[in-house]
Amino acid sequence: MAVPLLVRLQSYLDPLLLLSISIAYFPLTLLSHPLLFVTSPSTFRSKWFENFWRIIGPKMAASEAQVNHIEELLSRANGKVLELGPGAGDQMYHYKPAQIEVLYCAEPNTFLHGKLAENAEKRGLGKKIIALEAGAQPGSLLPALKKAGLIPSTTSSLPENGVFDTIVAVKSLCSAPQKQLAATVAIVQALLKPGGEFLFFEHVENNADSITMSYAWLVDWIWPVFMGGCRLNGKIDRIVLGMGGWDERRVTTTDEFQGHEVRKHSSTIRAFPVVNNHGETQVSMLIFEHSQVFRYVKGICRKA
Repeated sequence: MAVPLLVRLQSYLDPLLLLSISIAYFPLTLLSHPLLFVTSPSTFRSKWFENFWRIIGPKMAASEAQVNHIEELLSRANGKVLELGPGAGDQMYHYKPAQIEVLYCAEPNTFLHGKLAENAEKRGLGKKIIALEAGAQPGSLLPALKKAGLIPSTTSSLPENGVFDTIVAVKSLCSAPQKQLAATVAIVQALLKPGGEFLFFEHVENNADSITMSYAWLVDWIWPVFMGGCRLNGKIDRIVLGMGGWDERRVTTTDEFQGHEVRKHSSTIRAFPVVNNHGETQVSMLIFEHSQVFRYVKGICRKA
């Protein structure tokens, strides 16, 4: 079905609006930290993003189109949990504190750690949270886990039976180096205990509409600069579905996706594979129209 031009244009304005808000915070950050811009550009970018995300993060966390999907995932987290890129902890209210033994939060932007601890305290997780200065990619995450004493520092191999019961990523793997994403997911799987679950809700590449793909490709030239390294062409869904080692998995496009969004959000939910009428095993996918820039997918993958 053809997408009305007005509907398509409204969807295409979505990322531009976020870009404009982020850009507005550049001069504000520059005024308050002029020397930081000169002495440490990378630290300045982190502060700039913190100023922007402190306002936008809670609003995005409250999105009616996403909140139920994220609740479905994070309410499952239990035991020893690792969250990749929690930001300021805006999604933390979805956790069930009674189910959590300890929550390790790998967040590379240390300017967000204070708000992260504050949100953890509000949600009854203040005594269970441990913040790590680390990104999701192996070169950043593994040294932080070694420093925290979670994996041996004297060997390059990981514990045979894993470390965590649950690993979570909510709209964060888009900012991890995409060329290392397959290696990142492999490390996630290795860090899970047998039967442990990888829960994620992410936006991924919209490969359903050629016009939208071209538009997203153009926007993505500048998007990471203003959005904390985020990329619009994420492929976490393809990577998870293309690797072995999972006992159960399902990756589904959220049913709000109509096909014309620049980003497609994914989530995984623990589920059994679906067998169709021909006896073929398939991964269940929800139906969507093909014109949206933002495509979200969700899912749960349980390690064998």
